Amino acid sequence: MAKIITQISMFDYTEIEKLGDLERLDLALEGIDDEKLMQKLETKRKNGRDDYPIRVMWNLFIAMIVFEHKNVDSFRRELSRNSQLRRKCGLCDFGKKKHLVPPGRVFSGFIKTLSEEAEEIAGIFHVQVEELYELIPGFGKKLAGDGKYIDSFAKRESKKNQVHTDSRTEKDAKWSVKEYHFEDKNGKKQVKKEYHYGFKAHIVCDVETELPMAYAVTAANADEKKEMAKLLGNPLLSNEERRRIAEFLLLDRGYDSMEMVKTIKSAGIIPVIDIRNCWKDGEKTRQYKGTDMVYNAYGEAFHYDFVQVIDKETGDTKREWLPVKMKYEGYDRQKKCLRYSHNGKTHKIYVSYDERIFLPIARDSKKFKRIYKGRTAVERLNGRLDRDYMFEDHCIRGLKKMTLMVGLSMIIMNGMAIGKIKNGKEKIRSLKNAA
Repeated sequence: MAKIITQISMFDYTEIEKLGDLERLDLALEGIDDEKLMQKLETKRKNGRDDYPIRVMWNLFIAMIVFEHKNVDSFRRELSRNSQLRRKCGLCDFGKKKHLVPPGRVFSGFIKTLSEEAEEIAGIFHVQVEELYELIPGFGKKLAGDGKYIDSFAKRESKKNQVHTDSRTEKDAKWSVKEYHFEDKNGKKQVKKEYHYGFKAHIVCDVETELPMAYAVTAANADEKKEMAKLLGNPLLSNEERRRIAEFLLLDRGYDSMEMVKTIKSAGIIPVIDIRNCWKDGEKTRQYKGTDMVYNAYGEAFHYDFVQVIDKETGDTKREWLPVKMKYEGYDRQKKCLRYSHNGKTHKIYVSYDERIFLPIARDSKKFKRIYKGRTAVERLNGRLDRDYMFEDHCIRGLKKMTLMVGLSMIIMNGMAIGKIKNGKEKIRSLKNAA
């Protein structure tokens, strides 16, 4: 009997979650190419006070996120009792400094400085994604996108006293309403509303590794569809080489629109988007052109035919003209149509007839359902932001600082992945050779 050799995964994020904080910090620092940013910040400081060097403060800031501290005071207490962490970040216990660890004002100043370096932070992330394309086979083939609310817990700016507000108020957060559309047990459409005050992170990730590939941070009231379209134009996803790799983009029904489908298809990617029932109440099916075929709001295709049915009252058999679901036979790339079979005949439904409902993969096919399951990857990434990076209960104020913190969280995720892959590269190669 032939021995079945399972495929060895190049990367699994759960392996990182099992590591200790110091090990994860080592991986993060190894996987972040920060030299350009460090040189720029050192040049800006010039001959200013250097009690706590730029590189030390950068290491401390990365460590604060890795060690899951939501504020500076909490992290400073950790530093005071953890000599190993201090040495790891470059702090010397035997210097002539007045403080064993940097005061809170030093951290605040450094965070403010970093908030002004959005372009350099994005550059670090860009380099990481390019490296992940090289390190992980198939990286970027299946993409999943989502928008994540990050609620603000800061005091809201008073409209009456806008001139006199201090830095503790939130000036950039906005209100947003998220609607959930569903049908009740009677088939009647219902809407549930959920209110958020704060910001929104727009994310595209790789499905197989759950690693971020592109992101943006806006106020909570930003349009998810427009922001997703902008991410598709991001240099990380829009260059010709990356477009050849990308095959699917998985999105939930919040992105369901004709414009979104066309935007994704124009990028050379197959949209796999859940659908909303936008038809009028009571409208069950629509006729496809002038044929005997009909379809419903969820993309299922039927062919009208005489069908034998049993009368429930009399028990007699009779024939009725009823819709019968057709069997999906695949997508014709040349003619851009979905092929269905019924009674030995093949029928075509052209996707251009209704591009929102008829995608290049039939919505009711097993393939669509199998691929769409991968969208949970971005949900797990969002959960990681809440759980491991403290966005569920944070102390962040302002759009600039929120963009910085989300960006650094993404950089640390990718940095730990790159460090893990590089550390285990030889082991992976030996396993593959043995197989």
